[in-house]
Amino acid sequence: MKYSIATKSKKLYKIILIFLLLHAQPVSAQLVDMKEVVKILKEVLNKRIDSLSKYDHTQHVIYLHPDGVTADVISSIKTTSFTRLTNYFRLPLPEIKYVFPAPDSITFYAPDSMIRYHFPPGGYTFIETDDLLPHLTIKGDTFIYKTSEKKFLNGHYGFMNGDKGFEQFSYAWFIPENFELISYKSNRKGKWRREGNMIHFVAEPQQNDLLFEIVYKRSQKVPDDINGRKINYTKSFAISSPNITIKANDPQRADGDIISLNLNGEWILKGYEVSELPLTLKASTSRNQNYLILYAENMGAIPPNTAAIEIFDGTTSQKIILNSATGYCEAILLNLK
Repeated sequence: MKYSIATKSKKLYKIILIFLLLHAQPVSAQLVDMKEVVKILKEVLNKRIDSLSKYDHTQHVIYLHPDGVTADVISSIKTTSFTRLTNYFRLPLPEIKYVFPAPDSITFYAPDSMIRYHFPPGGYTFIETDDLLPHLTIKGDTFIYKTSEKKFLNGHYGFMNGDKGFEQFSYAWFIPENFELISYKSNRKGKWRREGNMIHFVAEPQQNDLLFEIVYKRSQKVPDDINGRKINYTKSFAISSPNITIKANDPQRADGDIISLNLNGEWILKGYEVSELPLTLKASTSRNQNYLILYAENMGAIPPNTAAIEIFDGTTSQKIILNSATGYCEAILLNLK
C-alpha cells in the first residue's frame, strides 16, 4: 500500500530521521535509543491497525426452510486488522457446507464444549445447515425463535465479539412463503427494516452480546396456483394425527406418468415415475389446515397425469385419484382434528 510523504505523521518523520542518522553517521549510532524507535514503530502500527479496523463488519443471514425448523445460515466476517480470527461452533457440530478460506487449525475448547476454527487475518465466510429446534418454542402454527442466553467465553452470550463488541453487525432472516412474520426484536440498539418476508437488523456500533427473538407463523391461506398452474382442490380429508403416511401409485396401467408432490409448500416428492406398485412416504403436518398438491412433470402416454393417493393417519385410511396436466393441478385439503 502506498503512502504520500505529506500524510506521514510527525513520529514517522522522526523514525525516518533516526534511520538516516544510523546510516549516515555510524559512529553516533550508539547514541540512538532503540527502545524509543521500537516504541514509536509500535504506536504508528497500532494507529494504522485501528484505522483499518474501522471498516470491519460481521453479517449473518438465515434462510428458513419450509419445514420451519431448519435453515441455511451464511456467516461472513471481514476485517482489515492483522489479528488472527477464531470462530466458535457449539457441539454437536452443524453441517458445514462451505468455508473459505480454509482454517489454519481446528481445536476443541473444553470449558464450553465448543470447536474452534482458527482463520488467517482478513476474514472468512461459511455456510451451514442449522437445526433451530433447540432455540424454538412451537405453539400450534406459531414458531418462536430465541437466541440462546447461555453464557460462555468469559461470561458473554448470544452474538459476541470478545470484550470490544462489533464495529458493524448485520442480521437478516428470509422467511419462506408458507410462513408469515409476526414480530421481531433485539436486546441491543439498531435499526430494523422489513421488505415482504425479509427482515434486516443493523446494530449500532460497538454493540455486543446480541440476542434476537423472531416469531413466525404458518400461513393458513392455501395457494391458488403453483408455478403458474391453477390448483383445483377436489376433496377435504379430516386427519386425527399430524403424522401421516402417503401412498401413491398409478390407478390403471403404468404409462410413464412422472409426478411431484407438494405438501404445505414443501416438495416431499420430486420427479417420481408412478407404477402399479405404491410408493410410501412419511410426512408431518404441523398446521391445522394442510394441502397436498399433485404436480405433473409430464403427460405420460395417456394424458392427463394420474395418480391414486392414499392418506393414512394411524387410524383411518382415505383414498382419492388426482389428475394434473400442464395447465392445472389437483389437490386435497387435510384438516387436523
